[in-house]
Amino acid sequence: MARGRRSGLQEELLRLLRPPVPRRAELLSERVAPALAAIGDRMAGRPADEVLEVLDAAVRDAGGTPDRAALREFAAQVEAGENPFT
Repeated sequence: MARGRRSGLQEELLRLLRPPVPRRAELLSERVAPALAAIGDRMAGRPADEVLEVLDAAVRDAGGTPDRAALREFAAQVEAGENPFT
């Protein structure tokens, strides 16, 4: 039997129930995740080039080196009205 995709509510509940892992909180991906999710929500439907620059800035502000190819793919999804970060 194939497992269906979890709902957003279920994903959020599982995230909240996960015990805190101090080393995980230090990861760039964990630190920048809330900002990227907010950008995905706020900029849905905007041009990909515009979204790309904001995503790039968020990663840099968190102390990371952006992977422009990956961010370009995420920006295209945001432009299409999807939020790949939620």
